[in-house]
Amino acid sequence: MDFTHHVLTYLLVMMACASSSSFNKRPNILIILVDDFGFADMSGNWSPQTVPSNTPYLESLADNGIRFVDFHAAASVCTPSRAALLTGRLGKRTGVTRNFSPFSVGGLPTNETTFAETFKSAGYRTGMVGKWHLGITKEFHPNSRGFDFYYGLPYSNDMGCSDDPGHNIPIGNPCPKDRLGEEDPTYPGVPLYYNESIVAQPVNQTSLSKRYAEMAVKFIKNEQDDKPFLLYVALTHMHVPLLYMDHFKNKSLNKGIYGDTLLEMDNTVQTIVSAVKEIGQEKNTLVWVAGDNGPWEAKCELGGDPSPFIGVWQKLEGGGGSTSKMTVWEGGHRVPAAVYWPGTIKGGLISEVTTSMLDIYPTIASLANVTLPGDRIYDGKDITDHLLGKPFPKDRVLYHPNSGALGSVPGDFGAVRVGDYKAVYFTGGIADCRGKLGKAESHHPPLIFNVREDPMESNPLDPGSKLYQSIYAGMKEAMIDINASLKNDNRTVADYTEDPNAKPCCNPHHVVCRCQD
Repeated sequence: MDFTHHVLTYLLVMMACASSSSFNKRPNILIILVDDFGFADMSGNWSPQTVPSNTPYLESLADNGIRFVDFHAAASVCTPSRAALLTGRLGKRTGVTRNFSPFSVGGLPTNETTFAETFKSAGYRTGMVGKWHLGITKEFHPNSRGFDFYYGLPYSNDMGCSDDPGHNIPIGNPCPKDRLGEEDPTYPGVPLYYNESIVAQPVNQTSLSKRYAEMAVKFIKNEQDDKPFLLYVALTHMHVPLLYMDHFKNKSLNKGIYGDTLLEMDNTVQTIVSAVKEIGQEKNTLVWVAGDNGPWEAKCELGGDPSPFIGVWQKLEGGGGSTSKMTVWEGGHRVPAAVYWPGTIKGGLISEVTTSMLDIYPTIASLANVTLPGDRIYDGKDITDHLLGKPFPKDRVLYHPNSGALGSVPGDFGAVRVGDYKAVYFTGGIADCRGKLGKAESHHPPLIFNVREDPMESNPLDPGSKLYQSIYAGMKEAMIDINASLKNDNRTVADYTEDPNAKPCCNPHHVVCRCQD
């Protein structure tokens, strides 16, 4: 009798413990976004066995998880790419189709739901460290969009002056110490926020990556009531101006300034991910690393390497111009990506499945058993089965929006991918390293490339061929489908109005709003 009583008591206690800890069984989510990240900046993406790397930790992370080699940003410029990441929806749905400025009144519309809002409602503690670029006023601030904690820049690190202008093309001017009359800068100093307060303006960009790592680690280690966490880290690297700690100078593999910055970025990622292991949560944490878009070709040696996605047709037939950031060529939106989750995701996998940044929100929601708002259409797909090694369709349809090219309408679809084939409707209009724009040109019918066999996009199909006609028919169906979907969706409009008084400023009495923490 006593033995039975003790057994029953033990079972009841264990059931109670299981019930109280079931919340903690949901995985922690760590998303790390690298700015202006070229596909070949991770050398393992194109020659994993033989080539040394300036990103050794990221290579190790990818080798011990899943390395994606057909992963795409949802736009090829900062703001719309980030809006798509946070919502799982294209800019045509959210209204966010181009960058917000330091004077923008609006931001990511408030009736769009971010993954932070969804996960916070589900009991997660949520944090963000790094570049936001989705609105600067209070209603669009990260703390108002689902993040309990925020530390970072409200927009790109070149949208204002710094005391050390760093490495850029052209070289920037340092912030003035005093008012200079007619030579006052257009923008204030780049501000650094801690939640809703500006703690430094201009920010010291040399030590910024180190401070990001420290704040991310602090958030990870600040365990509260056994709540799982969602942390979104949007690094300033590899966006110009490039600045980094002295420790990394001349340490890269013949890469100079850009390679040194890659090394610091890689070290930052290592510091953050290692904190998860230090608190014993490595096997309960999904880490997803990706680039927000391809490298900025106009920055020459200070930009990354999109190889092999170099858009040969544009260079030879389109009058030159960029084929990376802000374009619909592969170099603009095909980015490095890896997922790491030891004990759950088998390591050593290379995924050739066509995937997208849009997939992150629905996938992490599925893994965490979190429900997405049901009153809208999502462009992202739940790729949980693929992460877990189950059968998954290799092909899909992706829509690539125009993202800043002259002569194009931001957000309109400049290219569409169906299976192995990609139709390009708009080319040119973005400067390359030599300042060449290339002719801004619409193509009707489009150029069609087999991007699996021709990743350099050098040889479009012959429009008179039966193969072209067959593929083009599928492209037209895809465009009909997306337009019908947009027509039937709950869409929003972003406010791109600007007001000089909206600028972040901790000291309006100084020309660049100077204050220091």
